[in-house]
Amino acid sequence: MSIRKDELLRIKNNKGQTIVGILERKFPKQSTRDAKIGIICHGVQAHKNFSFQPKLAKELSFDTFRFDFRGNGESDFISIDYGNNENEIEDIDTVVKYLEREYGYQLYALIGHSVGNISAYHYATKMNRNIPHFVAISARYHFSHLLKNYPKEYLEKFKNEGFKMNEYKFYGEIKRVMTTFEGFSNFVSIDMSFVSDLPESTSVFIIHGASDEYTSPNDAAVFSSIIPNNTLKIIMGANHAFTDHSDELISSITDYFSNEFQSTRFFERNKFITKIPRYLGVEGVTNFRDLGGYPFSVNLTQKYVRKRFIFRSGNLIGITKNGIKTLNLLNIQNVFDFRTTIEVQEIGFANIPEVNRIHISVFKDVDHSRDALLKKLSLYSQGSSDVCMIILDEGRSAYKVVFQHILNYPNRPFIIHGAVGNDRTGMFCMLVLKLCGVNDDIIAREYEITDRNIQHDKDTIKTYYDVCKGYFTMDEIRKIMSSEYESMILTLHKFSDIYGTVENYLNEYLGFTQQEIDQIKNNLMADYTENINNYNRDNGSLYLKSVL
Repeated sequence: MSIRKDELLRIKNNKGQTIVGILERKFPKQSTRDAKIGIICHGVQAHKNFSFQPKLAKELSFDTFRFDFRGNGESDFISIDYGNNENEIEDIDTVVKYLEREYGYQLYALIGHSVGNISAYHYATKMNRNIPHFVAISARYHFSHLLKNYPKEYLEKFKNEGFKMNEYKFYGEIKRVMTTFEGFSNFVSIDMSFVSDLPESTSVFIIHGASDEYTSPNDAAVFSSIIPNNTLKIIMGANHAFTDHSDELISSITDYFSNEFQSTRFFERNKFITKIPRYLGVEGVTNFRDLGGYPFSVNLTQKYVRKRFIFRSGNLIGITKNGIKTLNLLNIQNVFDFRTTIEVQEIGFANIPEVNRIHISVFKDVDHSRDALLKKLSLYSQGSSDVCMIILDEGRSAYKVVFQHILNYPNRPFIIHGAVGNDRTGMFCMLVLKLCGVNDDIIAREYEITDRNIQHDKDTIKTYYDVCKGYFTMDEIRKIMSSEYESMILTLHKFSDIYGTVENYLNEYLGFTQQEIDQIKNNLMADYTENINNYNRDNGSLYLKSVL
């Protein structure tokens, strides 16, 4: 059972003011470098330990930091202007930068409750960051509806006086807060439509109580209708603070973050690139899919990795005549085979008319024997991320050939494959997606798709069991062929430690100039309009359907 540690942090901002929060670590003895961190933002007149927040922090599978916005709780007191959330956005930015700088965390999720969602949503849209997840609890969309709660006489008196003094109790201490009529007017005029600008790479979980006494569940439905990538859940009987439904709220959030849910959601959501099938039925070939369609860096909105250019798959030895017709329809002109010489000799290769096959072993073929292959495969017992780092080292020459193709022949679609299309293929795909600024969460989920495609493919597993002549059991072969999300996350961390960036890898280790790297990125880029405009042309000429 894991041991947790709560650590009270006092963080100074650039004005010398203190923000107080609690860092909840799941594994206090482990390094926090590159670890996931979730930031929990409380609502109005609340604090870091309000309601469900401490228990939620304990139940989540990753580290969290919950803090008091300035003017609340233990943080330095400042005048609160509810109509202007710039101070709260600054607070989020301050704590995120501190946790990244001092602990090495990577921002994984923003979790907001009530009004805390305003500044959190602004942060997620304004800061040009890859934020994989956002949890919006009891978020308000229609702020003008608040006016219904105030009698006309009250509002007229408020306007004439210009301000109201209110007393709030924070940690047993009474604090007097002035609210100006101007600030109030700005608050009820807040426009939340900007959430439609959230990057598609940010997955938003919208959760609301059906009996919320302050904010209608209809607001949650509006958010769901305009946020590009979201999941909506309404909890029956729950109020604004989930007072009697905190356990259901917390279990819903932990279920959302579970690997099973995220894996299934990613798979289902990415079956199509806009309206174009990603997973294509190429008869006789396993694990065939289009690498395109994932969103480029958040700095380039509406830009995507090109569709119908790079395809990944398992080996093509079993391809049928109908499968070859599909490749011809896709205009496939080159196949890059990453397998070792011994694999090609034992299993064979497909001779496809009008398609140029380039055999470039990722592993160094110093020794072409079966023993050499078995030695490589045995490394999986140490962890697949270790093997992936060997692949990135030994595969430089092979990967350079393919990147050179992207540079020189941007209009010639191609396939990359190894044995089943997991690690040797997966590492090249990681390099492509990472170069394009696709976030790590998406890269790891894309890698994981191979597990779904091959783990129940008995023929493929049996083929490699036979190649290994019983050296490994069938279960060991399955493990070798696995593509787990956490393995890719660990590989990405190791890659960052050793190589820094993909640009550096391409420059220092593959020999590309910066100008060539920029051109490679440009050749990999497409915009949303291109994907839509080409859809009818593709379907009209290809008649391709999803394999799923």
